[in-house]
Amino acid sequence: MGIERDFLMRQLMMLFDAIQRILRLRKRGDYDEALNEVRNFYSYLKIDEGTEQMDIEELLYFLVEKKKLSNEHLEMIASVIKEQGEMAETETLRLGYFRKAYFLLDKVDRESTSFSFGRQMQLAELRSNLNPEP
Repeated sequence: MGIERDFLMRQLMMLFDAIQRILRLRKRGDYDEALNEVRNFYSYLKIDEGTEQMDIEELLYFLVEKKKLSNEHLEMIASVIKEQGEMAETETLRLGYFRKAYFLLDKVDRESTSFSFGRQMQLAELRSNLNPEP
């Protein structure tokens, strides 16, 4: 059990580092490099790139049932999907990414036994992107 736990912690730290690189690159405007980091993130988790074409229900089934990813993984994936939305070329793609990120993050939030201020902030930001004030 200890070895599995250590592996999971190392994996989560590596994924967290990848998310930080994606954020930094996107904020600098280096979208090509940020998207390359997104691909690396998914390949590290052995997630097919076909997930972009999946609807929300298919994506959730794939990640939870087929890949057996934890809520911690889902939360990180939601962050990456949100960043993909920030870099999307069209409003339709942008909203699609935001919907997927919101759905995953909301699932994690509902199932989590601990409160996360950061998660609540992300959910609020995604909600405002999906339902802009008139």
